[in-house]
Amino acid sequence: MNLPCPSALAFTTLVLAAALAPLAATAADAAADAAQAQGAPEAAVAAPAAPAASAAAPAGRCVSVDVHNVRPQQGQLFLAAYGSAETYNKKPLASARVPAGDAITRVQLCGIGGHEFAVTLYQDLDGDGKMAKNMLGLPTEPWGSTGKPGMFGPSWETGKVTLNGNPVIATLSQ
Repeated sequence: MNLPCPSALAFTTLVLAAALAPLAATAADAAADAAQAQGAPEAAVAAPAAPAASAAAPAGRCVSVDVHNVRPQQGQLFLAAYGSAETYNKKPLASARVPAGDAITRVQLCGIGGHEFAVTLYQDLDGDGKMAKNMLGLPTEPWGSTGKPGMFGPSWETGKVTLNGNPVIATLSQ
């Protein structure tokens, strides 16, 4: 069995952690903004919420995202959709926080414009609103994206998909 050298593993860890870190902050901020806009107290943000897209989603179409490899009924799914390489992991078109459902859970993301987009996501199993990591910085909670994440985690190039009216598939790691 070929194992990557320690420096390659460390580099992969740093790239993956950097790529997925904005997702946790973006999804949590969107949920807090939506709750605050509805007059909910701050403590209500941490409670499981009904499926909802970001309150600030711009006009655009809604897209169904079928999330595969969900650990059923455990925690919440955090999703963020991006419309270009320039905004990838910086400014999402739409985001959502939904309770984890079945092994394949469908999530609606609204406010998607253009002809291609990419989704990054993770499953928050421990309910702390951020992706848990081990001492090396590797994710310990399921994470994923649309497309086919490369060896160094998701990127715009590996995650972008074309909008064609069909549900989009995003797969979580095991």
